[in-house]
Amino acid sequence: MSFLTMYDAFMRYLIWPSIPGFGDWGRIMFPIIICSVFPAVLLYRRNVSIGFLGAALGPQWSRGLELFGGILTLIFFGLIAWQFTALGADMQANGRVTPTQKIVVAPWWWVAVALVILSLPVQTWMIYKSALALHLRRDFEESGGGH
Repeated sequence: MSFLTMYDAFMRYLIWPSIPGFGDWGRIMFPIIICSVFPAVLLYRRNVSIGFLGAALGPQWSRGLELFGGILTLIFFGLIAWQFTALGADMQANGRVTPTQKIVVAPWWWVAVALVILSLPVQTWMIYKSALALHLRRDFEESGGGH
C-alpha cells in the first residue's frame, strides 16, 4: 500500500494520471490497517498514558490509576465497537460501494469491526492484570501472566 501511494504521488508530480481507483482501495484498506494494531497496542501497553500523577502519589496510587485508565479504555473501545458495528450495518443495508471501482465496502468494514471487537477481550485481560497488580501491591510486570 505504501509503495502504491509513493508511486501514485510520483506520477502526479510528473503530471501523469493517478492510478485509477487507487483511492477506493485506500478507503477500504486503511481502516483495516489502523484497526489491526489496536489489540497489540493494548496488549503491550503502548497506548498513551500520563504517569506523573501516579508517580507523585506513590506506587499504590499509580496502580490504582492504571486500573482506572484500563477501565476507561475498555469503555472507550466498547463505544468504538458499538459505533463501528452500527456503521457496518448501515453499509451492508444500503449496499455502499466505493465511488470509482464500485467495490462493496461492507465486507471490508466487517474485518475492521472484528479487529476492534478483538480489542475488548485483550483490554479485559489488561484490566485483570492491573487489578491483580493493585491487589498484590506489585508493579504491573510482576503480577503474573506476562506479555
